[in-house]
Amino acid sequence: MTARRIDSIWLIGGLSLIAVLIIASWFILIKPKYAEADGEREQAGTIAAQVSTLKSKYSQQQKRAENLDQYMTELATYQAALPQSSNNNSIPAFLRELQALGTKLDVDVSGYSAAEPETSDDAGTVTELPITLNASGKTTNLSKFLKQLQNTQPRAVLIESASLTIESSTAASVTLALNAFITSSETVDLDELKKDLEEAS
Repeated sequence: MTARRIDSIWLIGGLSLIAVLIIASWFILIKPKYAEADGEREQAGTIAAQVSTLKSKYSQQQKRAENLDQYMTELATYQAALPQSSNNNSIPAFLRELQALGTKLDVDVSGYSAAEPETSDDAGTVTELPITLNASGKTTNLSKFLKQLQNTQPRAVLIESASLTIESSTAASVTLALNAFITSSETVDLDELKKDLEEAS
């Protein structure tokens, strides 16, 4: 009887020890591994989402890079229309362009003058440069000159007033009061910008 009790005690003790080892293994070894695996799965999901976002952004950048030349051309056009202010505000070069335009269209451009810049009421970073000039020639050529002055030549100008004098049935002269525009906003160097964009793509 005593031996049976001892065997039972050893059996119960052994089973209890096995149960304790299983429970301890669960809490000490297995459960942390499950938690670690869950954390790694969550991290993998986050990384996958980040990769997907980066792929989307990369695809957008590639599409933009394909149109880089078009964007640079448009930016150059806008900068020519509204240049950054300088010591002479590019007025001498602009007046030479008007003379060249007049020569091309057989219109005599003369008597031009530029007044002091005036801050625009519509945009704080834009300055208006009042300019007056005289142009004379055939009426058909004067018409072409005015159209190109307003719409074709690169510098943004606004004709404020025009005084027309008829000299003959085919010739006339016109005195123009117009505003050219400059900006105090900093503009970028196009060559440097294109180089930086190409290196980044």
